[in-house]
Amino acid sequence: MRRVEDGQKVLIAFHLHKQCFSIRLASTRKVAGYTDRIVVSDVRFPVSPSGRLRVLRERRKNVHAFVLGKYEQEMQNLSRLHFREAYYNPYQVSGFVDRETFRLIEFADYAICENKRVYYLVLQ
Repeated sequence: MRRVEDGQKVLIAFHLHKQCFSIRLASTRKVAGYTDRIVVSDVRFPVSPSGRLRVLRERRKNVHAFVLGKYEQEMQNLSRLHFREAYYNPYQVSGFVDRETFRLIEFADYAICENKRVYYLVLQ
């Protein structure tokens, strides 16, 4: 596993076969490792429109949606008490949305990826 430094930008995606999150370095897009839980800050939720269209056309999933953010080594024990759940299903929505309101989420201050789910927090 490559070492992920505090503050380094990473791309996080759910790995269907390993049933955990894969961590890629944003600068190289190479996989740095796998984890069941990770906390990132200054978050964006990029979804490749062409990757999504390929899923819809082929009816077969591919890696095209990520949680992009800065790795927060010091905050790995952060509680998700006030976080909301984000949701993405290429067959139902075009990007990450709030699980309850279905409002599109473009950015967040923090995100926690754990238990096969993504939680996000936008500070006021």
